Amino acid sequence: MARVTRPSKENAPKSAGRPTKYNAKIADEICERLALGQSLREICRDPKMVGMATVIRWIREDREGFDLKYTQARALQAHTWVDQMKDLATSLPEKNPLTGSYDSASVNHIRNQVMTLQWLAMKLNSKRYGDQARLSHDVAGGLNLRVITGVPDASDEAN
Repeated sequence: MARVTRPSKENAPKSAGRPTKYNAKIADEICERLALGQSLREICRDPKMVGMATVIRWIREDREGFDLKYTQARALQAHTWVDQMKDLATSLPEKNPLTGSYDSASVNHIRNQVMTLQWLAMKLNSKRYGDQARLSHDVAGGLNLRVITGVPDASDEAN
């Protein structure tokens, strides 16, 4: 039976992996691309970018204030998506080549895109696009509590 040998670590080829050390220039580009509407997955697929796990680590460890930059970029991303919703909502759906009428599947596809972007915008920038932006709560009144302990009050003993 042949013995399987593995290459030693010294002879193993060096892989040209993605950089993982915090890089302010890359971090700024990630935030800029997020603010312009790209998803983090799409950005991290770029071979010049770091992987998603690295970005998550930078956020979690708040490397050089990256957590705040990232949060602001995500809030700005909602503005971009609102513009995209407007473009989608005002676009004409495809027409059925046989009947010449608008294709219901195309209409539903546009509706689903708008609804998804709307939901995402509400979650990313709830102050501006969420339900909280439209609701205000006014609470008035008081609260009276009576604690019953089973121990007689002094007023009960006088009677």
